[in-house]
Amino acid sequence: MGDLTRFNLSLLRQQLGMTTLYETGTGHGRSLRWAHDSGMTDLMSIEQHVETLDQARARLKDLPHIRLLQGDCIELVRQIPPAADGPRLIFLDAHFVDGADFKDQKAYLESVDHPRSFPLLEELAVLAERFTAQDWIIIDDARLYVDGVFARGECPDWARQWAHRARLDECLARFAATHDVHLLRQDHGYFILVPKQSPLDWRDVVRFLPGDPAGNGVLAFSVDIPGVTSISIQRRIADHRFATRYFVGQGLDVGGGGDTLALFQEFFPLATCISRYDLENGDAQLLRNVDDGAFDFLYSSHCLEHMRDAREALGNWLRVVKSGGHLVIQVPDEDMYEQGQWPSRYNSDHKLSFTICKPKSWSPVSVNLLDLLREFSPVAKIISLAQIDQGYRTRLVPPGVDQTRTPLGECGIEFVLRKY
Repeated sequence: MGDLTRFNLSLLRQQLGMTTLYETGTGHGRSLRWAHDSGMTDLMSIEQHVETLDQARARLKDLPHIRLLQGDCIELVRQIPPAADGPRLIFLDAHFVDGADFKDQKAYLESVDHPRSFPLLEELAVLAERFTAQDWIIIDDARLYVDGVFARGECPDWARQWAHRARLDECLARFAATHDVHLLRQDHGYFILVPKQSPLDWRDVVRFLPGDPAGNGVLAFSVDIPGVTSISIQRRIADHRFATRYFVGQGLDVGGGGDTLALFQEFFPLATCISRYDLENGDAQLLRNVDDGAFDFLYSSHCLEHMRDAREALGNWLRVVKSGGHLVIQVPDEDMYEQGQWPSRYNSDHKLSFTICKPKSWSPVSVNLLDLLREFSPVAKIISLAQIDQGYRTRLVPPGVDQTRTPLGECGIEFVLRKY
């Protein structure tokens, strides 16, 4: 199961003016409440199971703008007007009948063979005659129709509808002229149909939540050691502050790639979860799909130099950390890493170089970290700022060697901030 809390509906409302939701499969009303709290004002949902609908009515009785219907999900899809003044959100979340989602596995097994279970293909066939080019369409429980690993596991044998995948693809193809189809493997999986002309990137609308592993829903890494995080682990283990103060609670590793801190979580037992945020999740400079104060700490190793604007990136990284939480950031030292050459000879994607403090830099894009961090002093305390040169070998300079690709050399600058 999943629900609309996975998605930033406030962004859809603010950027697109979206205020209307049609939902099949009310359940307990969690998605409706989220849509209402996100500012949507025209909400309609249908639920087949009477007892489940009554429970939803009780939970949502304090909310205006919600119309709840009892009946077959196709009835609601047929009520969607084929034309609209603005974009609408259509959420297809009806899969089982007789309230099986809120009972036990026996109820699921009994529901599987019911003729009104798994109505998605019929829903899409009707919707294909009624959607507009501005509508966003989200389909929950994609794992019913798609094999492979999802964040909450592969679909159990008894619920699989994989034999209908070809028919599903045919149904989705009817939207191809106006919409792009994306498969999100978080939760139990979602298909997201996004208007081709939408000004929003679909990844910005998908909320990245504490506990999420990689963007494809799978915590699987091809470990390419050495990497700067891997090189740093012995140093961090020797400094008790990382295990007892900095890496505590739910953490976010920005730009972790295959060398993420999550691989070493066992060494930091107070870290309950470390989630990796990388290219597939969105723009690390903005973190638009991460809520304010969502994480207890943020870690990033050799990522800030890839950002367009260090000031904006650091501001957003602070934004997503709770008050009292820590940021541990490591960047390459421009003299030890770039060694007087720009663009960087070792990584052509580097957009910035860094120094702790010097009156003049040879680099045209040098960031003086003392000056940068001073700007954030009203919101964060500088706990430490230091050059990290353990294992750095001066005999390898010149000619240049990327020492971060050796087992020892960090050749960087690390700073730790504590958010007020």
